[in-house]
Amino acid sequence: MSDTALFLFLMIPGTVFLGVSDVLVRRVLRGGKSSSQQLVMYECGATAFLLAIPLFIFGIPEIRAGFWSAVAVTVILNTFAQWAWYSAFAREEASLISPIRLLTPPFVILTGYLVLKETPSLWGALGIMITVIGLWILLRDEARNTRFTVREVLRRPGMLLALWGALSFAISFPFDKKAVVASSPLFAIVVVFTGLALGSALVLFVRREKGTHLSFRANRKVFLMIPFVHAAASLLTYAAMQYSLAAYAASVKRLWPLWTILLSGAFLKEGNIAKKVVATGIMLAGIALTVILG
Repeated sequence: MSDTALFLFLMIPGTVFLGVSDVLVRRVLRGGKSSSQQLVMYECGATAFLLAIPLFIFGIPEIRAGFWSAVAVTVILNTFAQWAWYSAFAREEASLISPIRLLTPPFVILTGYLVLKETPSLWGALGIMITVIGLWILLRDEARNTRFTVREVLRRPGMLLALWGALSFAISFPFDKKAVVASSPLFAIVVVFTGLALGSALVLFVRREKGTHLSFRANRKVFLMIPFVHAAASLLTYAAMQYSLAAYAASVKRLWPLWTILLSGAFLKEGNIAKKVVATGIMLAGIALTVILG
């Protein structure tokens, strides 16, 4: 099996699990009564604990140079990015917030070059930029439906948080890959997610949130599903990163919003799903161009 086929074999199912994870997160945070930071701490901590079991069985891999510095950078960036992202989900529909992730690949062109010295082809870069056109259509449709301008939609707190989260993910993505290449996908996930859980706990201690909490009793089934879904998503997508350039991996990983939109319409009854699918389809055309010709 070629590297491209292996990459797609791992990444595409991983994005489906990520879409399911988005819906579960939105289910918990919808209404603004649950703490987004507590949810990050629970999700990352529970996922790290779950995957520590097979890590204990298979053993710790060889840790090569650059691993710990990559982990330190990605934990710091993702602690902020996860807080921003989950806070955005508490404020806006999952089917609107999730496509904002499609801004990550254009940024990864730059960060992938600076961190990993990877240079995508002209076709690859063009495909990535097409995703931005699809995002513009998505925002324009949201503006029409809410009677706001595109600029006003972008200025909403949930959208601003999502934009900052997308930028942070773009910066951290090459470091995620660097951590995987310098160890193994399983070990990198356990270490990074443990760091994220501890980082989120520190943020909670400093901010001393009041008035919000996680209702495990009200969402028992959802909380039981979250670590298993997130573990499957993380293991598949982290493993896929070994077989592609960071910029291309970030692009194909953006299939994630499509599944989120479809699942949000089916299970969260969110609106304007058809237009969101069309806009996301344009973004996916850019992704196809990146993979086939890039």
